[in-house]
Amino acid sequence: MTDFPRTAFILGAGLGTRLRPLTEHCPKPLLRLGDEPLVFRAMRALHQAGTRRFLINTHHCPEAWTQAFPAGKFLDAEVRLVHEPVLLDTGGGLANVAELLTDEDRDLIVWNGDILSGVDLAAAVEHHRSNGAEATLVVREQGPVKNVRITDEGDVTDLRDRRGATDPAYQYTGICVVTRAFALGVPKEIESLVEHFLRRVGERLGSVQGYLDGSKLWHDLGTLEEFEKLRAELARPIRGRLSVEEAAGLVGYLPVADEAVLKGGSGRRFQRVANLSGHTAVLCVYDDSRPENRLYGPLARALRDKAELNVPLVLGEDDPQGVLLLEDLGSTDLWSLAQQPAFPWPAFASALEQVARLHREGPAATEGLPLMEAFGPKLYQWERDYFRENVIEGRRFDRGAINEMETLAKELAGRPVVTIHRDFQSQNILVRDDEAWLIDFQGLRQGCAFYDFASLAFDPYLKRPDMDLWRIEIEDHAREVSEWKGSADEFTHLFHVAATQRLLQACGAYGFLGRKQGRPDFLAHLPQGLANLAIAASLTGRRKLAALAKELAAAPVSAR
Repeated sequence: MTDFPRTAFILGAGLGTRLRPLTEHCPKPLLRLGDEPLVFRAMRALHQAGTRRFLINTHHCPEAWTQAFPAGKFLDAEVRLVHEPVLLDTGGGLANVAELLTDEDRDLIVWNGDILSGVDLAAAVEHHRSNGAEATLVVREQGPVKNVRITDEGDVTDLRDRRGATDPAYQYTGICVVTRAFALGVPKEIESLVEHFLRRVGERLGSVQGYLDGSKLWHDLGTLEEFEKLRAELARPIRGRLSVEEAAGLVGYLPVADEAVLKGGSGRRFQRVANLSGHTAVLCVYDDSRPENRLYGPLARALRDKAELNVPLVLGEDDPQGVLLLEDLGSTDLWSLAQQPAFPWPAFASALEQVARLHREGPAATEGLPLMEAFGPKLYQWERDYFRENVIEGRRFDRGAINEMETLAKELAGRPVVTIHRDFQSQNILVRDDEAWLIDFQGLRQGCAFYDFASLAFDPYLKRPDMDLWRIEIEDHAREVSEWKGSADEFTHLFHVAATQRLLQACGAYGFLGRKQGRPDFLAHLPQGLANLAIAASLTGRRKLAALAKELAAAPVSAR
């Protein structure tokens, strides 16, 4: 965000009484967590978002603040300490620094110095500005003190139940965005900032807004027990923090010279490595951004040993560090083979046979493992919403298309439940000697077999001009290897129903990654995904959804 607020106000003047005796000679924001003061984590997040000046009010142990910032800098940002001989509380503290704001300070971030949060700061500021708010409180759905009342439209109507409002209650996170005009309007008195929020709420509804923070991280370190618990957690290894070189050394390997980093994503980094004997392997360094990342190793062992599936052999794993060493199956995947003039049918047939075996043997092989959420009404709904939020993007469309989407889950829900791959597409299938090997199966879950078959047949990465003909072959072989007992017409219909559902998810992912995660390369696949969606939807009789997909496929793709 290029115009992110340049100034942030860190509330650092509190006495920290709830954390005594730790705070007797140290302000609470300067207590150390891991190898640095607590407040540095907030300041780093703000700096990464664009803050270049920090105003910090001090009172208790002011010399500790001076020692923390001897040069008046945090990285390349200015740090200005504003001492309060008499404690002014949060409202008086903001009023005291407001005069330091300039015309460049359109908005100001206010952050309680003892708060840890993973909030998307850029999104919070964008929400604040797009709604024309004077102040926007960052809130959460859950918390120990849910006393900020907010309407469904986002207007704050009450705090601490002072006005008797009955709107839904949320937890204030200790973080807000305010305009410079709001800050200048706070009375220079000793009072809580809550008082001015309430005044503005009473004078103009909508002047104070709420922004819902859905991030995983939020801590208000209000008790010794919570602080010590968090400190102990941070003392443990941080999964995924090692560099590729460090991780390779941990398992006795070295990165292969001149070897490009292999495909990654979703909190995983892959690199080809070799030991001193010259044997190569694939190193994966994973973090906790996706809970399924930790499942890859256990699932690979179960699928290989119990279901006898073609999956990479696990050569070693250090889960606390987030390091996994896998058999090197080469770099040839189904997608790269499909770029050749001749269609690689033996490899496609092998892939279908492998996934059909997964469907049959998977339930017993994975018994006892914590698989991801099974397909059901909730997950199908999530996939539909994913498409609407990241592809339709507020466009005007026929409501009938949404109604047609909602009927997909009902048709799939009645099918027998098996263990499915969930991301069974051409780049997740390696090929060696015409035999398919499954990878990226950490999202394994219970679901409908048609979802996997259709994922491959309608894979948007496959853009061959003859793909329509090969889809028929894929469907026929899928019916054969699945040992389908019903009619061919019923299989064909369910095959295309599942394709339609899967493509909603795939197109939603392309839109999300391309527009919201800074990966415009994914947007290149969106037109093909939408074109495939139009085909699949039309073959199920969902004409309005097919028309919508066709219209979207023809529209220019924008990264915004």
